[in-house]
Amino acid sequence: MSDLRQTIVDSLSSNSTDDTDLLKTVQDLVEKEGEKVYPTLLNVLTHLEFDAHDAEVNWQRILAHRDLLQTKLDRHVKLITAVCDYFCEIPQTLQTPTMIELKVLEETKKHSRSDGLTGLFNRRFFDEALEGEINRAQRYEGSFSIIFFDLDKFKNLNDTYGHQAGDLTLKRVAEILILEKRTEDLACRYGGEELVLILPETQKINALVIAERIRKKVEELELEFDGKSFNVTLSGGVASYPTDANDAKSLLHASDNALYQAKESGRNRIFLHSTDKRHYIRIDFSKDVQVNKVDQESEQITVHGKNFSSSGLLLESPVLIEIGAQVRIELTDKSLGTPITIKAQVARVEKFDSYYDIGVSFLEISDIEGNEVAQALAKNLGIPTHQLAKKE
Repeated sequence: MSDLRQTIVDSLSSNSTDDTDLLKTVQDLVEKEGEKVYPTLLNVLTHLEFDAHDAEVNWQRILAHRDLLQTKLDRHVKLITAVCDYFCEIPQTLQTPTMIELKVLEETKKHSRSDGLTGLFNRRFFDEALEGEINRAQRYEGSFSIIFFDLDKFKNLNDTYGHQAGDLTLKRVAEILILEKRTEDLACRYGGEELVLILPETQKINALVIAERIRKKVEELELEFDGKSFNVTLSGGVASYPTDANDAKSLLHASDNALYQAKESGRNRIFLHSTDKRHYIRIDFSKDVQVNKVDQESEQITVHGKNFSSSGLLLESPVLIEIGAQVRIELTDKSLGTPITIKAQVARVEKFDSYYDIGVSFLEISDIEGNEVAQALAKNLGIPTHQLAKKE
């Protein structure tokens, strides 16, 4: 959408005295992109919001209105004049129209929400976007996650190599965030060396994968300034709505707490927030999974996963699985990518009215080569990592 908007702005700016090429550009865009061109076009011209149908109707009426004006005035009427007259006189939508150079307006809007150094969204935009995402998740009973990053020992980097090297580092790390995030994610500079990602409709386990991917890319980053080579790492904290908090301030605080734990644990790592004080790292995992007893391959049980923790996996089972039994758990949910197989041992059983809580401790995790979820789980939860070694 940003490319479409920029194309329209560039065409308006370069064809300010002759509308012929502009109208051809619009027609070409419509043939290529469809009716979504019309609301973007009218938003550029008027800063009003329309759905696709209403925008197309108003655009055709604007063109007809311009033809009418040209007939009455017996002279050429610029498109922007027709637009202003149409919305002031016909629908009476614009009460106090303001004419401004489009490039200046677009640049002003961009700078008001962007960080000048990194090109990421700024703190002001982040605050507004986070509140908006909270409201949207509340309205539709959805969920989302945020990742709070902080560059490790950034002050030492500035003191050793200079502030220009620090600026270069921030720019390069910001580029990694932009490349590794998904289209719908919002990357922001919170302040100083603190960076934040908002991940709409994303559960904690998937946020962990993205955070780990970014952490690894930064760790591999080779930097050079003024003939000197150096490296940088970052730490991160992940929190999710509504699991960890129900308002913007508390959610940010939760991710910041997780970041603090990552720093205290040695830096260059990602931590997940949890209210469980015994096992600080825990990932909600509400999915049906298949369980086989290792010594009884034919006996397969469908159970409900509840969460991963640093000690293992908590399951809700309709039948009893005795303490000490070894089980093989198949995780095949599409959000995990390729299937993951976990070998575990039942360590705790608690009986309720209609089900059992079965706590299993990890023995090993397999089928993980190329599976970022499995690798992130193994690293973040302390699952045995001998399976992570690359195959020769």
